[in-house]
Amino acid sequence: MSTPSAKERIAYIASRQCGRITFAQLRAVDASGADIRRWLTQGYLAKMLPRVYAVGHTAPDRRADLWAAVLYAGPGAAVSHATAAHLYGLIDFPPSTIEVSTPRRSIRSIPRAVRVYSRHDRPREPFGGIPATLVPDTMLDLAATSTDKIVSRAVRQLDRRGELDLKALDAVCGRGRPGSKRLRKALQVARPTIGFTNSELEQLFLELSRKWKIPEPRCNVYVAGVPVDAYWPDHKLVVETDGGDDHASVAQMHHDRANELTLRAHGLTVIRYDRILLKAGAQAVHDDLLAQLKRAVPLHRA
Repeated sequence: MSTPSAKERIAYIASRQCGRITFAQLRAVDASGADIRRWLTQGYLAKMLPRVYAVGHTAPDRRADLWAAVLYAGPGAAVSHATAAHLYGLIDFPPSTIEVSTPRRSIRSIPRAVRVYSRHDRPREPFGGIPATLVPDTMLDLAATSTDKIVSRAVRQLDRRGELDLKALDAVCGRGRPGSKRLRKALQVARPTIGFTNSELEQLFLELSRKWKIPEPRCNVYVAGVPVDAYWPDHKLVVETDGGDDHASVAQMHHDRANELTLRAHGLTVIRYDRILLKAGAQAVHDDLLAQLKRAVPLHRA
């Protein structure tokens, strides 16, 4: 059996790293400096980051960019912070600069390309083939560098997927650990009713309600046998949020109206807000919702 050539070994290593390879890995397969320079000239290799190369092609690829950043940060490195949170699907948009954590202290960040955090306390695991910090560490790092809103959304996403491990998240928080205060706040604020909303539109409505300091409703519960989006039992008020897709057909509209008749027959007020109102007419929704709640202010017992 013949020994694999240097290019065959390079191709094998790069295939496990989304087509990226380091200078050290090239040297480990006995590629000489002259070989590397020649391959760069021929286009077989292309420099992506300092001492990190693309093998064979340089087409835009987010996963390849993540691998390049991890390889740049050295052995033991992993994507972290908002980059890892996006990889896990906990936030909607990735940061413009890839964030990585590494046990090495000599690696510098590359402006507008890679932000490097040097520390030894971040274990890693592969996710989709890319080394990433563990979810609890990722959440703490996200809390240290992002806003309350972003962290709260990530907590809700974990909750919605059935992956919210309160003990693990609490364990990573600690005195003097950046992000602990914000993460604990998000865990306290994210009550189960928030976590189990069925859509981004419902989340938006609940966020607006919280911003306006309106009493928090019960979400996605059955009232008089009818599933409702938000329910204030003391006020006998139901709010439904219509995103368009779920309420567009004639049959669905008929079903919604039939449900409204049932709810009204039980003495409930039913109001609906759609996507445009919640996003572009928030003030009108605020005024209307307050008016509806004030019509049925619960009696306070002495």
